[in-house]
Amino acid sequence: MKISLKEKLNLTKAKNYVTKLNGISSFNISFLNENEFIWHRKMLMEINKIDNNIKKKVFNLPINRNVLMREVETILNVKKDTICNMFYYGDVCISFYIENFSDFLLSLFSINRTYDFSLALTSPDRVIVLSDNEYDIHLYYIKK
Repeated sequence: MKISLKEKLNLTKAKNYVTKLNGISSFNISFLNENEFIWHRKMLMEINKIDNNIKKKVFNLPINRNVLMREVETILNVKKDTICNMFYYGDVCISFYIENFSDFLLSLFSINRTYDFSLALTSPDRVIVLSDNEYDIHLYYIKK
């Protein structure tokens, strides 16, 4: 398989991003095949539509990071020893083995310098998206 310069750059950026995260014990970076995470990617596209009617929880800004983190942990019902997937630059999948979900979330907030993130989880299939739009934060959670 021949990899373009753009694809190599995306893999390098993804690896650099992951090395800054806390709370993970291992990770895997790979290109997404079109038959992987079909349901998850479809749900993410639905959430990202401007006129979506998907149920969400709204938090006013400013908000305490720990409060937001606990809310996400409660909804997902995970604390440690779980696998999360993130789609990076659209065609790269980063799979994390998370040991400490609180540390992981706090590092996501710090690295991104915003509360924006989206994660895909399996067993059971679900998607969580946090969207920071300057005035408030929208939390979307969809379970298959």
